Amino acid sequence: MQARQDIARNGRVRNAVAGAGLAWRDQARHGVDQRPRRFPHQQAKRVVRDVVIQVALVLLLIECVFVSEKLISGLLEEVLKIRAPLSKTLMMMVALLPEVFELALPTALLIAVYRVALAMREDREFLMLSSLGIPPHGLIRLVLVIGLGAQISALAVGGFVDPLSRYAFRLVMFSAQYNALTGNTVAASRLIETRVGTVSVTPRAGGDGNPRLFVRQDDEPGREKIIVANGARLAGPGETGRVSLHLFDFSVDDFAIVPADAPRTGRPPTAPLSSLRGSSTSQSMVIDDVVPFDPRSRNVAELTTAELFMSAGEDALHRLQLGKRIGRSFLCLLAPLIAILALSFTTRLNQAFVLPIACAGLMATEIIGTAALAGLSWIGVAPMLAFLIVMATVLTLAMAALVVTRSSAVARPGLSRS
Repeated sequence: MQARQDIARNGRVRNAVAGAGLAWRDQARHGVDQRPRRFPHQQAKRVVRDVVIQVALVLLLIECVFVSEKLISGLLEEVLKIRAPLSKTLMMMVALLPEVFELALPTALLIAVYRVALAMREDREFLMLSSLGIPPHGLIRLVLVIGLGAQISALAVGGFVDPLSRYAFRLVMFSAQYNALTGNTVAASRLIETRVGTVSVTPRAGGDGNPRLFVRQDDEPGREKIIVANGARLAGPGETGRVSLHLFDFSVDDFAIVPADAPRTGRPPTAPLSSLRGSSTSQSMVIDDVVPFDPRSRNVAELTTAELFMSAGEDALHRLQLGKRIGRSFLCLLAPLIAILALSFTTRLNQAFVLPIACAGLMATEIIGTAALAGLSWIGVAPMLAFLIVMATVLTLAMAALVVTRSSAVARPGLSRS
């Protein structure tokens, strides 16, 4: 009898414990359902780390291709002509890097998010997270945070670093060109358009001695001046900031310009109206007349975002440039959403061209947005910024809604594994 009572008592205890366990499990499940569904902290850190690493690698690739294209398209030839030192050449190459950053960063972010999310999908991580109550579109919140950080970086680099780098590039190039003229290090014939006229500098054979000089000037209406020197040397600047141009074995001839609509009666006159010969002379000039160097305020691309804000209300060109910079920064929010949406359409058959199409769509968004801003350049600064914010918000919400509707396709592995 006592044994039966003990068995009954133990059974009641086990039932009570089991009931309590079931109640706790139900409460826990209910509590989990009520909490916001977020990625696990460790996994979110891993995703952010992988995206940042891949963004850096893709950015490095894009920047290298861009600088190489600049070198091939004319910079290398100019550097070799003026024999610029390696230090200044490297400085100019570094100054070119921020020029394409505004467009390279959203593209790199799209590629990085796509590759990281694709690896997670094929490793069935999304399926595992779904079993824990975290849907694949729960990644939206994480990638938007990453996109916001990228947007801040784009605004900082595109709004401050890039304008100052463009100015630094011109400054280093100006210094190298001037040093080439003053140091007689011109290695090939160069045609220079200056404020005093068209100048042609021809080095001597072997690079020894002062280079030959040819200058054409519009002297006055209907006349032009031709200056030819068998040797030329530029010295200075002096204490007053002016330079001295020394000419050796020179000639100065003034010619009459025959108007294009003048009747032709025989051969045009070839003899100069006046002529001057000499063995040596010098002329004091302003540096800007020899190698033109405009101030930074004349080039809208070299103005910082803060300076554009100050002048955008009065200048439509500055207003358009400001809109372009802010609009391109919003691409950083759209890029990761486009990447996840592209992932939902990726299969074994189309994996080769889904990512290029996604990148093309991102660039098309930038082109269409720039065209829309050009058509709205007449509006004020506040309406333009409001238009940008509204359009970015609408596009972001639309892309997020599309990603949510494609959640099952995002989570389902579609490449080599079945």
